[in-house]
Amino acid sequence: MSVRKLSLSDGRKMPWRNGGGMTTELAVEPTNEPAFSFRVSVADVSASGPFSRFLGYDRHIVVIDGDGMRLDCGEHGAFELTRGAPVTFSGDWDTHGELDSGPVRDFNVMVKRTYARSSFAVRTLDETATLECPAGTLLVVHLLDGAVDGASLNDTWIADSPLSLTPTPRARVAIARLDLL
Repeated sequence: MSVRKLSLSDGRKMPWRNGGGMTTELAVEPTNEPAFSFRVSVADVSASGPFSRFLGYDRHIVVIDGDGMRLDCGEHGAFELTRGAPVTFSGDWDTHGELDSGPVRDFNVMVKRTYARSSFAVRTLDETATLECPAGTLLVVHLLDGAVDGASLNDTWIADSPLSLTPTPRARVAIARLDLL
């Protein structure tokens, strides 16, 4: 694989599992399998409502457009999703999203827990950065704002080797790290 760069136009539009909206699937591994190891997507949320359950998966999400929403995860608590602030929660939980004031678009990475341990963060790049990627690791990097190496806003990289990014002059990226089991 090395490094793949994906644009929203490369994605496949599909309905949410619960029928409540649409997502643009950028990458899924393995392809054409009902139970994926990981999936990378951008969702357009136009109304408040339940999130689809994904048993056995960790869900990483960051709002990339719009005012935000609140995720109510019942006994597990609630999370405020604001633009550019990453949140991780279990796909096992019954989750309801309540929009703050209008539609949002969010970037998502879902990882099967038996496939990898995963983490999610947002980082500001002020100079060339090399994101380390040891053997047995995948990086999923999404351009939230600014510019990087001529990439377009909302472009995504998937890498299994170190990834060097040069902001022009500054950029913020969301980074999911998948340490394969």
